[in-house]
Amino acid sequence: MKITSTILSILAAASLVSAGKFHQVKHGKTNIVPNAYIIEYHEGVSHADAHNGLKTHAVDYKVRNEYKIFNGASITVNSEHDGHALASVPGVKNVWHVSIYDMPKTQKVTAKKTDPLAISDHHMTGVDVLHEKYKLTGKGVKVGVIDTGIDYNHPAFAAKGATKGCFARNGKNCRIAHGWDFVGDAYNGGNTPKPDGDPMDCAGHGSHVAGIIGGNALDIKVNPKPPQPFVGVAPEVTYGAYRIFGCTGGSGEDVILAAMELAFNDGMDIINMSLGGGSAYKDNPTAALAETLISKGMALSGAAGNDGANGVWMVSDTGLGDHATSVASFDNMYDYYNYITYGGVKMPFSVSEAYAKPITLPNTLPIVPLLDAKGSLLDGCDPAQYTAVGSLKNKIVVALGDVTNCKSGGRGANAQNAGATGMIVVSDDAGIDSLGGVAGLPMASISNADGMTMLATYAKNKKNAVSWSKDQGPFIIDNSGAPSDFSSFGLDGDLRSKPDIGAPGGNILSTYPLALGGYTLMSGTSMATPYITGSHALYMQAKHAKPHGDVIRQALKNTATISKNYKSKTFTSAAKQGAGLVNVLNAVLAEASITPDHIDLLDSVNFHKTVQITLKNTGKHTETFTLKNVPADGLISYQGNNTWPLANPVIEATSASVTFSQEKVKIPGGKSAKITLHFKEPKTNTLFPMYSGFVVATPKTKGAVAVHVPYTGVKGDIRKVPIMDTDHGFPQAALANATSIIDDAPANPYTYDLVKNFPAFISRFGSHTPNAEVRVLDSKDKLVGYISFGESGRQPLADENGNPVLNEYIWNGQVQTTQNATAPAITVPAGTYTVVFAQQHKFSKGEYPKDFEIFKMKPVTIA
Repeated sequence: MKITSTILSILAAASLVSAGKFHQVKHGKTNIVPNAYIIEYHEGVSHADAHNGLKTHAVDYKVRNEYKIFNGASITVNSEHDGHALASVPGVKNVWHVSIYDMPKTQKVTAKKTDPLAISDHHMTGVDVLHEKYKLTGKGVKVGVIDTGIDYNHPAFAAKGATKGCFARNGKNCRIAHGWDFVGDAYNGGNTPKPDGDPMDCAGHGSHVAGIIGGNALDIKVNPKPPQPFVGVAPEVTYGAYRIFGCTGGSGEDVILAAMELAFNDGMDIINMSLGGGSAYKDNPTAALAETLISKGMALSGAAGNDGANGVWMVSDTGLGDHATSVASFDNMYDYYNYITYGGVKMPFSVSEAYAKPITLPNTLPIVPLLDAKGSLLDGCDPAQYTAVGSLKNKIVVALGDVTNCKSGGRGANAQNAGATGMIVVSDDAGIDSLGGVAGLPMASISNADGMTMLATYAKNKKNAVSWSKDQGPFIIDNSGAPSDFSSFGLDGDLRSKPDIGAPGGNILSTYPLALGGYTLMSGTSMATPYITGSHALYMQAKHAKPHGDVIRQALKNTATISKNYKSKTFTSAAKQGAGLVNVLNAVLAEASITPDHIDLLDSVNFHKTVQITLKNTGKHTETFTLKNVPADGLISYQGNNTWPLANPVIEATSASVTFSQEKVKIPGGKSAKITLHFKEPKTNTLFPMYSGFVVATPKTKGAVAVHVPYTGVKGDIRKVPIMDTDHGFPQAALANATSIIDDAPANPYTYDLVKNFPAFISRFGSHTPNAEVRVLDSKDKLVGYISFGESGRQPLADENGNPVLNEYIWNGQVQTTQNATAPAITVPAGTYTVVFAQQHKFSKGEYPKDFEIFKMKPVTIA
């Protein structure tokens, strides 16, 4: 790598500021655009000055996107400069890789004729009352949908009196009045975008999201008609459709930034971002730009993520800004499913994504459960389990959906190889799990309760056959009205309270592209996020104003419904539900507020023992409020030396105690009172318990809306939380050729020639780290330089297909002699070297080695 020492005089002032920072990929994703970077300039540095600086430092690059509100650009680098080198250029403030965001994964079920009374998500949130009694529709509010586009021809997006929707350029009376396609149909995140002016949706996700925000199919007279009465949260909003995905694949983060800026310039009041890049810190580009836009008056709703099966620290990055809204999901009261009938009992099921069509097996096939010696259901991850039950021809095999050893793809392949005609997977927790599955094998997922009923029936009569429905029906199933199992747990990497709030996101009916059927059911925080966006619009209309997004977030959080897990007597952790399930009616009617809208107690070392809140009476008359502490579930995620958080945190009665400077306070109309809260940590000997609760202020006036604020904390020294996943043998050495790993267990010692074979390293993080270093030492343990490894975020155990999520790095023998890469990279001479992985502990000063978790690899010999 070559960096010249010449600096243009025009950048002399910029050179006086501190050196820029290269941010490692902190959100647990390894999917990035090669040699592509997002660069933010220091305040006062113009784009022309910055580009001159890059050229002066011999950076050969091509501009991908230029930004104005976000003072920077995205570039593709053709020279050997990496992120560290770019950060060393005067005028550059921050540098990030261009990460690729996957098109959001959701569970989809094809909807058919069902009970029209079973539409329940608006009953859960008070939106039905705001529609019927207060006639609130979101009229006059502009909402930008940054997604796969919108099928603007859909009749549910038609203006009043029209039978067909339209885009602004096709007519003046169009609800979708703004928009742009940034990418084109063929874009997949890794190829070149081909933008045009038509944001038509060919994937479906964006149309579904838009329908939840403000679709209206209550009076549709044309086909396709909805399977039940359907209306979005704010059915008269005006849309901006900003398409960032092609028909398949992902989208570059630089494209997302461009869409956010255009949405602002088009006058959108709210941006909906039902997408995310995995667990992160708030210093990612989208969160940074979101904060700027919110400070200028916008609101932003971001999905909290669907990584609930991966334990704590997994809330997604889009809504991590201090004033953005990170949205968790709650399951709808009613779910619409095809169903099987076994022993006379109807049991709803979800078909696997890989099979992706109705299951039409004969109604004469018996089941064969995989049972251990005690009669407990096995997980189907071991092929021997199938051999033990004999022939599976013309039989439906039944297994437990525990993901500890494998996922649905693994057990499905085993069932298929064993000759099973079909497979039923019993969910190992509340609700009905979504399945990836395998192509060609009919796979159905049923609830745990129904699975136990099935086994009990089987024990009485093993000849019972399974019959498969041809239509769907409404079912009240496990977890109805409770936080969705798939919804991600917080907290974020800085122990901040995220997610912020929850909304209906499990089994939600909405619009879909006309070419794909017109309507469907989907589940995900992608569905909960537009519900909050629509709630923002109703609140704006009700208040006849357009307050900043953080003001609306406070109103929605203060008045949300604090909820419990399914069949639980205790309240769900705020790290799962945020402030609770949104209640828009309460938000509109409330005559009180609490600031701040969340309390971060941090850990024992940095514990915020004393916190002050402001309780305001926004009504006209004097009100007396009573304050109390409402504890929530404690979450235990670490046991003994376990360095990987438990996939399902153990719930424990671990709660803080709170005393108030005054438990009752009388406040005149329009006035505020400051109340001091004194917190005491829980008494528990468990390891790093995450505790939370809610401080509730209840007005004396009968029927008046109470307000509350959630608090969260972790007991223990967060600096001692393990980071590297040593439970699964990481970090690990491997053998690679120039492009890929070919052996994850090479003989030791092994000599690498750096021509045909290269040393490679594999790691995985079970927790965030502010800084991940990879150092190279010579045979005398003297520092030679640094390898830019790139990852430092909390990672899931496996992806949707059950494949492990890993950081893989092929070392070409080059090191940077300084951490900030102000000197050229060098190739190490022949010899023996030790590679050292070092992860900085949270909340530490970053002094090496005392503030780092350190792992030395076995020596590597370079020929």
